[in-house]
Amino acid sequence: MTTRFFLVIFMLLALFGGWLYVGYESSLSHQAKLEALSKLPIYAYVADTTQVSLILAELKPIQGIKGVIHDTAEQASKELITAYDLPLNENMISDYDFPDVITITLEPTTQALQTKPLILDILRAHVKEADIDSQASAYNAISDELKVANRRIIGFHIFAAILLLLIFVFSRLSFELHTLLLSKGRTHTVVDNIRHRKQGIEHTWAMLLVPLPITLLGYFGFVYFKQMAQLLPYWVFLVQAAAAFVGTLITHFTLHTFEQEVALAEKPVMVINPHAKPTIIETEDEAPDS
Repeated sequence: MTTRFFLVIFMLLALFGGWLYVGYESSLSHQAKLEALSKLPIYAYVADTTQVSLILAELKPIQGIKGVIHDTAEQASKELITAYDLPLNENMISDYDFPDVITITLEPTTQALQTKPLILDILRAHVKEADIDSQASAYNAISDELKVANRRIIGFHIFAAILLLLIFVFSRLSFELHTLLLSKGRTHTVVDNIRHRKQGIEHTWAMLLVPLPITLLGYFGFVYFKQMAQLLPYWVFLVQAAAAFVGTLITHFTLHTFEQEVALAEKPVMVINPHAKPTIIETEDEAPDS
């Protein structure tokens, strides 16, 4: 393999690595928004304490709930006084009837946040709507930002796949055309043709099996040694593999067609019609004397 081809490999390696890096940074921003949403707990103020055990039992099997904390009326009142440094004591609030408080926090995952409507339905079955604080305004604001970020992430990966596919194809075609121009005018033996085909196959496999696998090994190596978290969705790796595979197919069939055209140009095929009448061409020496 020539230095020029190694430069093509290194270019593709850098492009695949840059794709993963930008995608990872986008996933970090996406995860930060999920963390922000998970830090907005759902509060349920339960005046009828007989409903507490029922609520806790129905919430227990739901996947994605990070924690459920039940504070009795006494505990809730003490925490309220401490949290806001209120000038009150236990004797001053002993005559008040405070409700029990159930605090529900979700895990910072998309699947967990999708269970929030189900949690609210369970609470509404036992508690009045006015006694549920889901922090809807803050939650909806961050949720809208998350939806916009998701569309941008998907758009970026589609753009990156198309761009890398084009570079993948045209860099290989440019390399092969450059090699052809250098060898133009030379006499090619059968051995030279076999060597050229073998080298083309090697180039095809090298472009398919070197840049992307090395990039993925580097990424998952960092993940394995806990230098970074696995935040990229697995469909990103499938898109990258599809771009490399489709690019390989396009270059293979394009070069195969091009080689056939070059072979026909160098050795044109003569088609003889057996039914055609022979044409006699008279030369000047054979022409009759006038």
